[in-house]
Amino acid sequence: MTKVFPVLLFFVSLLIAGTAAFFSVKGIGLLFVGSFYPVVIMASSLEIGKLFAVSFLYRQWHNMPRLLRFYLSVATLLLILITSLGIFGFLSDAYNGTRNKISYLDTKIANIELENKTLTDRITSRKQTQSSNTLDNNNRLERYKSIYDDFVKQQNKEKLELVERRAQLDTQLDALESKPNGLFSNNKKLIEQLKSDQASERREILVKLDGIDTAIDVEYKQFIAKVDQSNVVDSSVFDVSDLIVKVDNNNNQILELKRQVSETDIGSFRFIANAFGVEVDTAVRMFIVMIVVVFDPLAMCLIIGYNVYVHGSARPAVNHNVIPTIMSTNRRVVISKKK
Repeated sequence: MTKVFPVLLFFVSLLIAGTAAFFSVKGIGLLFVGSFYPVVIMASSLEIGKLFAVSFLYRQWHNMPRLLRFYLSVATLLLILITSLGIFGFLSDAYNGTRNKISYLDTKIANIELENKTLTDRITSRKQTQSSNTLDNNNRLERYKSIYDDFVKQQNKEKLELVERRAQLDTQLDALESKPNGLFSNNKKLIEQLKSDQASERREILVKLDGIDTAIDVEYKQFIAKVDQSNVVDSSVFDVSDLIVKVDNNNNQILELKRQVSETDIGSFRFIANAFGVEVDTAVRMFIVMIVVVFDPLAMCLIIGYNVYVHGSARPAVNHNVIPTIMSTNRRVVISKKK
């Protein structure tokens, strides 16, 4: 296990450093996209140089000139800062791409919701208009029926008067016909005379009765025609089924778009932002900063840890064999002086 650990430590530190270098180089390359590949080569060489500078500083800290030690220390810190800024740029660019997609989806959702509101208003308006037209149509039919009923009532009244008048004529005729025929009576002649006198009036009554029946029949047909005309309504004007289908389709699109939003990283960060009461951009920026703070510095610390584990302390070694020699020499000097 003692031999395996330094190997694992080396590969883990190299993995973290390499990953940090990849993100940093990619971020710096995106910053200078006009010369992408030259910038990638330059940044990659600096990343490799940083790893060797950290190891060299640790191993030869006490053996190198102060000026070189100062320069390498400053250069290493600056390279760590550059790497961190490159990582920050890469993650920020990735977040901006996702945010633009989310903004597009949110705008699309808002437009569909606005369209749904318009469609809902149209559905409500059509239903209200249909209800109002139905009420007006019912009132109109009631008015037609009332006019027809009044007309029939008036005609029936006139018809009843004519029937009563005809009944009176029949009564007069029946009374005359019921009288006994005397020896000197000329009842038959009187009956014929009465019939002759009533004939014109009876014909007039009959004509009027036929006219009343005809007038009632004509008025009934007109009433039925008005009813049929009132009931003929263009159903397409008040049909809302197509609008309801469109609203349902829009709701399905909204659910699909919200699902796409929830599948992005921002979807989860929205919950975090709402929990802490901050904007989504602020929450993501804080998260990126935390990654940057621990990413490349952790890699450099693990590189130093690997050197510590393999090569021991960087303090100058003390030659313990010199101490007994000095002590024995001093002892001989003291003895010779006594002699």
